[in-house]
Amino acid sequence: MKIILLPLCILLGLVATAMSQEAISVDRVNFKSLKDNWVQMEVQLTCNANPAADARDRRFVENITIKAYLGYATGAAAGKFDFYTAEAEIIIMEQGDDNNVYFYLPGMIVDRDKLSSIDPDYYFVEVTVNGELQPSERSARSSSIKNETVLASMKSKATAEGAENDFILMPIYYVPAEYRGRVDKLPIFLRKDVRD
Repeated sequence: MKIILLPLCILLGLVATAMSQEAISVDRVNFKSLKDNWVQMEVQLTCNANPAADARDRRFVENITIKAYLGYATGAAAGKFDFYTAEAEIIIMEQGDDNNVYFYLPGMIVDRDKLSSIDPDYYFVEVTVNGELQPSERSARSSSIKNETVLASMKSKATAEGAENDFILMPIYYVPAEYRGRVDKLPIFLRKDVRD
């Protein structure tokens, strides 16, 4: 009897894992220093099957928003940070696609704010699909965000204190070509700014 139950339990576990997998996974987040002190944030994504029951085709995931939160310690006072946020919308990805989304912090801002490192003290990448927030992944946040309470606090502070830096962190399509650095595997972006 135990011999029959073991394979069944393994099969059920695999099915449950596959069903709990998010539509879009954040595989990795990297930061690079570029020409004239510009900072590039690379977010590596993988598209999994669409879990929506009403999906046109389960191989495709649509209406994806990637929002980046960055927090750099100012050094002026303990617990004081400069926050930067930005988002990019992706029209569609197909199951198995590996795409990269890039965000940039201009070099003059890095100099102005005296950012001592290209790596922020705190970062988080938020993913929504069709307006629904996906659960946060460890790979989508800095190691300094130890739990959901710290994450909620960081997001709250970024929203409350980051208004002075609105629109400074930019998605790739706003950045002059000479500051983009090496990029590859771009998704299909939705650009609402070019519409009437």
